[in-house]
Amino acid sequence: MKAAVSGLTLAIALAAPALAAAQEGPNDPWEGFNRDMYAVHDSVDQAVFEPVARGYRAVTPGPVRQGVLNFLRNLRGPVIFANDVLQGEVGRAGATAGRFAVNTTVGILGVFDPATGIGLERHDEDFGQTLAVWGVDSGPYIFIPLLGPSNVRDTTGRIVDTVFDPLTWLRGENAGEYRAARTVTAGIAAREQVIEVVEDIRNDSMDPYVSIRTSYGLLRESAIANGELDVQGLPEFEELPESETQSDDMPAADTPSGEIEQHSPDAEPASAAPDLATPHVEPKSDPSMLGDKT
Repeated sequence: MKAAVSGLTLAIALAAPALAAAQEGPNDPWEGFNRDMYAVHDSVDQAVFEPVARGYRAVTPGPVRQGVLNFLRNLRGPVIFANDVLQGEVGRAGATAGRFAVNTTVGILGVFDPATGIGLERHDEDFGQTLAVWGVDSGPYIFIPLLGPSNVRDTTGRIVDTVFDPLTWLRGENAGEYRAARTVTAGIAAREQVIEVVEDIRNDSMDPYVSIRTSYGLLRESAIANGELDVQGLPEFEELPESETQSDDMPAADTPSGEIEQHSPDAEPASAAPDLATPHVEPKSDPSMLGDKT
């Protein structure tokens, strides 16, 4: 969620060999502290958020859940527009403004998404990405309980994005309740989308903490490059996912040496359980072109 608690959408990215080779060692000088924070997060998630998300799925029809996701995404339109402008992306800013206008009116406050049907494709931006485009380094990795994986740059970006959020400036007797309701609803909706993904990570990843840290870095690389690195089938850490979690593709598995082993969807499954913490990334451009944006 680029909503505050969307970091609950834990997911794992698949690294193509070329991209994996380009990755430097993790910038995680606070790993001991971060692991402790991840343990706290995971305990709370299993005790509270996962049961709530499963209950939400059980009692809420799929079309209603999709409408909730559409509404929450539409609320992010002004934040996305502001960051499009700050990055000098005039065309994308126009598309964002058009989507917001169409979905807020014809789409009934964003519950429906007619904008996509007329060619105004959805994308996402945040101030962390804007800072990266401006050349700001990511800084150390941070794991924040309830918010999930981040780094110094992206955490700063989350704070600045609240300035662009119209709900921040909403005044009135019930303004605080509206903001709290949006945050809670976004967290539950996002967590429901990744029930199976998180379960697979816990069951099959050799080290969920490392898998999440690696995937977060890859997902952010792809976001900063405006999707030029194609991270397929994954809900984003900072954003409400696009659709129901899919698990049709065979993921790659971590070999004991730490290298990424690719699997073809047509191949026979290995005898050992695959590491679902490493999904497939197909770079559409040379990963080295990303420089040190992260």
